Amino acid sequence: MSFKIAAFVFPLGLDTLALAIALGLRGFRPWRPALIFSVFEGVMPLFGIGLARLVSLRFETAAVVAGGIVLLGLGIHSFREAFRGKKEKELEHISFSSLRSFLPAGLAISTDELAIGFPLGASNLPIPAVLITIVCQTLLLASLGVIVGNRVRAGLAKNASRYAGILAGIVFVLVGMWLIVERVVPRLLHPFGSG
Repeated sequence: MSFKIAAFVFPLGLDTLALAIALGLRGFRPWRPALIFSVFEGVMPLFGIGLARLVSLRFETAAVVAGGIVLLGLGIHSFREAFRGKKEKELEHISFSSLRSFLPAGLAISTDELAIGFPLGASNLPIPAVLITIVCQTLLLASLGVIVGNRVRAGLAKNASRYAGILAGIVFVLVGMWLIVERVVPRLLHPFGSG
């Protein structure tokens, strides 16, 4: 169970790290982005989790496969964004300077968590444990990423941010494939059940 939680949470952490390094390049201090990332990344999955739990009651296998497909799409999107350097460009307009700017900034940085909520809900993982892990990891990696972005050369920080984003995309794809294979292959091998 803990491996499965880590499989979901690890790529989110890489994505958070990539965004935080890019924010550090802009000179942000770590505490505001880290707190805002943590709040939004802890709350946004709840929407997808609720929907997945509702769908899973009636269509469990379809919900898990759909969740795997969502992760495949999220992984491909994350990979392409990082490879093309789009994350840094999107972050140019994010501000944490006022309370009014927190909401758009929080929504902009937590789209991956919104998308991962459905696969999380369909996978029957212990949601409180997963959300606590996401929030703690986010607080730590967002702070670390902003500090790294503030302290290292711009070229090195951009490359670190890009590589973290690419790795996050690859891991999302692998977890999505794992969910699909884990659910579909046993059904193909034993189409009429075990008895």
